[in-house]
Amino acid sequence: MKASSSSGQLSFAQKEQICETTFFHNGPFHHVCTPGQSTEILCETADDYKFLVTLIAIAASAAGVTVVSFEVMSNHIHVILVGQKADCQAFFDYFKAKLKRYYSSIGRYVNLDDFKCKVIAIESLRQLRIELAYLHRNAYVVNEKYLPFSYPWSSGSLYFNPLAYRENAIPFSKVPFREKQLMCRGRIPDLPNSYLVKDGMILPQSFCAIKLGEALFRNAHQYFAMISKNYEAYSEVAKSLGDDIYLDDEEMFAVLQIKSKRDYNEGRPTMLPQKDKLELAKWMRRDYNASNGQIHRMLRLDLTIVEELFGH
Repeated sequence: MKASSSSGQLSFAQKEQICETTFFHNGPFHHVCTPGQSTEILCETADDYKFLVTLIAIAASAAGVTVVSFEVMSNHIHVILVGQKADCQAFFDYFKAKLKRYYSSIGRYVNLDDFKCKVIAIESLRQLRIELAYLHRNAYVVNEKYLPFSYPWSSGSLYFNPLAYRENAIPFSKVPFREKQLMCRGRIPDLPNSYLVKDGMILPQSFCAIKLGEALFRNAHQYFAMISKNYEAYSEVAKSLGDDIYLDDEEMFAVLQIKSKRDYNEGRPTMLPQKDKLELAKWMRRDYNASNGQIHRMLRLDLTIVEELFGH
C-alpha cells in the first residue's frame, strides 16, 4: 500500500525531498582524499591510527570545516567535509604539517612528498550518497578482517548504529594536561570541552556530523543497500579518486554476471567460449583490478593462461 502523509507516514517523494533540502542547505560538500598508490605507509601501529583520527578533529577545528565522515587507511585518508574548497585545502595543509611533526617527534622518517590531496566538489545528493557509501566500504573491501561496522579508524561504524555510542569515555575538559599534550603531540589546540576521549584518541562521534550524514539518506534501509550492493557506483567513485578497486568474490561475481548477460546474452560466464572469457578477463582486470585468482575461479580459465595475460 502506498504510504501517505495522512496516515502519518511520508511518501518516497517526500522523504527524497527532505534529503535534497538537507543537501542544498548544508553545503558545500567536498571529498578530500590522498593517493594510496604512491604514498609511503602512514600508519604502522595503533598509536599512529589514533593520532591521525585525532588530527582530523584538530585540523577540522583549525580550518573551520565540518567533518561528515572520514576513513584512515594505512597509507591514505578520505574525509568528506562541509566547507569552501579553500578551507578544505587549508584543512589538509594543516593536517600534513602536523603529521610531519608527529613523525619527527617519534623519530620516524616518512617521505610525505607524494602525500597530496584532491579536493573534489560534491555537486549532487546522489554523488554524496555514493561517496559516503564508498568511504564506509573502503576498509571492508580491501581487508576481509573488517566489516563496515567493525573498522575502528573510521566514522562509518557510527552511521545508523546507536549501540556504537556506548563508550566509556571522558570529556576533553577532564583529560589531564600531560595526557592532552601526548594525545595532540604538542601544543594543546582550542577544542570544545565536550569532545570525548578514550584510549588517547578523540572519538569520531565528537567531531563528525553523523546526524547530518544520516539525514542525506531516506532511511537506514537505503544506506545499507548502498553499502552492500552498489558495486558499479563503487567502481565509478574509485576511478574518479584514483583509488585501486577491490571487490570480494561475491561482489565481483555479481558484476561479472551482469556484464556477461548484457554483452554475451549468457548469465553463466563459465559457459562462454574461450575468446569471450579472455575479453571478460581483460575487462575484470582493467575496470575492477580483479586478481589472477578471481579471474581463474570465476571464468574457469586455466591459471597459466591468466598469468600469461597479466603476469604472476
